[in-house]
Amino acid sequence: MAMTEARIRLITRGDDLGTNHSANAAILEAYKKGILRNASVMTPCPSVEEAAEMLASEDGICVGLHSTMNAEWDTVWWGPVLPSESVPSLVDRNGHFFQTVRALGENNPDIDEVFMELQAQLDRARALGFDIKYVDRHMGWSRAIDGLEERFERWCKREGIFHNHGYHRALPRVDSIGDRVEQLIAALEAAEPGQYYLVGHPAYDNEEMRALGHEGFPGQRVASEREWERLMFMDPRIVRYCRENGVVPIRYDKAEPVR
Repeated sequence: MAMTEARIRLITRGDDLGTNHSANAAILEAYKKGILRNASVMTPCPSVEEAAEMLASEDGICVGLHSTMNAEWDTVWWGPVLPSESVPSLVDRNGHFFQTVRALGENNPDIDEVFMELQAQLDRARALGFDIKYVDRHMGWSRAIDGLEERFERWCKREGIFHNHGYHRALPRVDSIGDRVEQLIAALEAAEPGQYYLVGHPAYDNEEMRALGHEGFPGQRVASEREWERLMFMDPRIVRYCRENGVVPIRYDKAEPVR
């Protein structure tokens, strides 16, 4: 970024790397042309190998594991990295992850199976060449499992990665008019100096994204919202604002824990 002294250090993260080509391409574009500095990869998903190839030479982006225990769409599914018979409490009768966190919880997931699958997801990411620095949780799946946190932290420490939750401080909510980029700029303008985070799901408004969706979140809305989430990271207005106003996008591994 520019020569302006840093007023805000902004952790910028794109989720759902590996889900499809649109997500992969948008995350790469938002990194190369915009302010995106972190990407969270879903290793059970069908385009994870493509994601690894696309990011193989991009040392400037920090990659984390978007740990996954559910698959939310009506017509696009994925299941565990492990054979489904190895983790029966995590899958439905078709061998897919449950659609919602609530459905996962109602199936009484076995915590040992959870950690077996977590390890398999991390191992696959590393085998594909990703240098995993952190871990987060797709759709907050951990709400479905009692007694997880202490063991999860031990697992992170053993694997040499960190849980992203300790780095999160949200930008202030402000009343503003305009599109999503203008609203983001208003929030940055209102923020006190410090470290914050910005998370989105960069993609394109195209046929591939419109094929996603469920009853409460139809495909056209998915595609439209994720197009805006891509623009939050790379629209010329946000790039210019950050450059001229001391907003420095940072990687998780360059961030400080929020106390």
